[in-house]
Amino acid sequence: MLNGVVGYPAIGPYMPVSDVHEHKQISDEVKAFNDALAGDSPNYARAKFIYMYGAGVSCKSATQPRMLQGFARKDLTGETFYDAFRLDNYEQANFWDTFMLQALDGTGTFAGLDRFKRVTSLKKGVLGLVTLYASHELESAIVKAANGGTDRSDTTSAHAWDEGWAFYYGADSAGANSPWEVAKKRDGDYIGTDVSTTIDEQFNEGLIAVRSSTYSAAQATASRDTIYTMWSVTYLRAALKYLQLAETTYDAKAHAEGYAYYMAIDGWIYSKNKAAAEKLRSKLAITQTSIPSGSYCDAKRTLEAAYPAIGISCTIMGEFSGTGAITCSSPCTSPSVTLPAGQVAVSQVAGSSTDITCVPTTTTTTAPASKCILHFVSFWSLVSVAWNVCNA
Repeated sequence: MLNGVVGYPAIGPYMPVSDVHEHKQISDEVKAFNDALAGDSPNYARAKFIYMYGAGVSCKSATQPRMLQGFARKDLTGETFYDAFRLDNYEQANFWDTFMLQALDGTGTFAGLDRFKRVTSLKKGVLGLVTLYASHELESAIVKAANGGTDRSDTTSAHAWDEGWAFYYGADSAGANSPWEVAKKRDGDYIGTDVSTTIDEQFNEGLIAVRSSTYSAAQATASRDTIYTMWSVTYLRAALKYLQLAETTYDAKAHAEGYAYYMAIDGWIYSKNKAAAEKLRSKLAITQTSIPSGSYCDAKRTLEAAYPAIGISCTIMGEFSGTGAITCSSPCTSPSVTLPAGQVAVSQVAGSSTDITCVPTTTTTTAPASKCILHFVSFWSLVSVAWNVCNA
């Protein structure tokens, strides 16, 4: 409450200045997607429907669900994070859409791969996709704030920045099914800088910078870049953790976790140090049926040499503290780096959040579907309607 007036509710440690209730519910879409893939007989068709048409939880309007495939297919050309992946055509346009559809269909890179690799890659990969779209909202906020006028306001530029945090943290009070949860888990694996407990301060500072009365283009850009650096720490920790575990005792699930989590940051690392990115991509290639001895230390050594270019250090990354750790012959050495301090959350702003209900249908598709797919989708649309009615 704000002096007796209802204000926009906090999302974890972050205080938005606009209504992003539906945006944060993308984590519930992720949960629905993951639930479809649970068990010994994953329902790839249902998961594909949710990916293409939505689960009806995160809604743009009563007639328009928010679709994960829409995230993957949006042209983000000109945005810092996305352009890093496209540098030198390292990744092709719509690279996340290709990844997701191939894993769902068992084609392309995922042809002939087992359930563990496909399902794990999908569950972890979808978080990389959401991370990419969170970056889009930060980029959008900076552009809108720079436009000035009514674009530089809590309802426009700051709202876009709020969307970035909402996508990153999600709807669950503990951040479940979100990219932020990955940061929290990896913080627990490594003795180093905690990302999950400090990244909100960077989002806070960026929000302040894109608001009208406290506008600073330089600070907004700096906060954005620090956030991308912190995302690098999280996903590189995941890549190294699971690479060494899969090398110690090969496990398809662990291998896929390292591979898919690394894909979330692969292009960003490439833009900083091509050798490091290519080394990690090679060592984690999902088509391998084992991880050769020495892979982890080779990848770690190459990556550590790239720390200055990435903007991190051995101290920030820390060392893996879990069971199955591999000890490499060369200790990590790098110049000291201190990540910028952020800001505390802004004061609550008067306003209320609206929960919208929507039902996915084939009319909300992001791409033409074959007649066979349309018949299947119509069936699941009826199931979705029945579920909503029965659980109203």
